[in-house]
Amino acid sequence: MKDYEVIQEITNACGGSNVPQTSITEMQLDDLEAYIKSKHPKEFDRAVKEELEDGSVKYTLALGAVTYKYTFNRI
Repeated sequence: MKDYEVIQEITNACGGSNVPQTSITEMQLDDLEAYIKSKHPKEFDRAVKEELEDGSVKYTLALGAVTYKYTFNRI
């Protein structure tokens, strides 16, 4: 297992605010994709994976008015 800092951002455009609800947690994960699938099993096929220059991995899942972003940073 690898240690990650996971930044989760949830933005709800219907609420009239573009300020995301943000949480930061430390996790031990073997498979980032499996983690995203466990959080959004029905919508996973709509997730967009992006590998950032600093080595982080970001998944974005836009579901209508609600957007979920997960950024995984190796610790």
